[in-house]
Amino acid sequence: MHEVPAYGSLLLAEIGLEAFPDRYSGFKVLQCNGYAGTIIQVFFAPGVEGPPSNEEEFLVVDDVKQVKIGKFIEGGVLEQGFKSYVVTLEAIEKEGKEDECVMRGTIDYALYDEAAIPLVTSSIEGLLALMKAVADYVIKHHNSSTTTN
Repeated sequence: MHEVPAYGSLLLAEIGLEAFPDRYSGFKVLQCNGYAGTIIQVFFAPGVEGPPSNEEEFLVVDDVKQVKIGKFIEGGVLEQGFKSYVVTLEAIEKEGKEDECVMRGTIDYALYDEAAIPLVTSSIEGLLALMKAVADYVIKHHNSSTTTN
């Protein structure tokens, strides 16, 4: 399972850009190298409602435990009624199944404004879509690496 580190480093942002070009136009590393302490700015594609970008700090990136925790620190949902927004992504190995895992995503948030509640649903849908894109990426790259070995 550790052969394709889709949650680690900056690969997750790259997968998101590739999978959702109508939603994201790019990202820029503001600090560090893709692991804990990294801050990235993600730019939304033209025509996407809301702020033009958001900044996210990677609090935890653990390739061994397959966990990534990111906290939004500026822009995005923080300008749309959210006080805080933290996303945890985990790939949990299935016991006895080296090539299988369960993906879990958690969004911890607090709201300033109840009018932002509809954004909670869309953010969950966005997280599910990203997790599916990551799963597709891992399957594609794992299968190609096992067929070439």
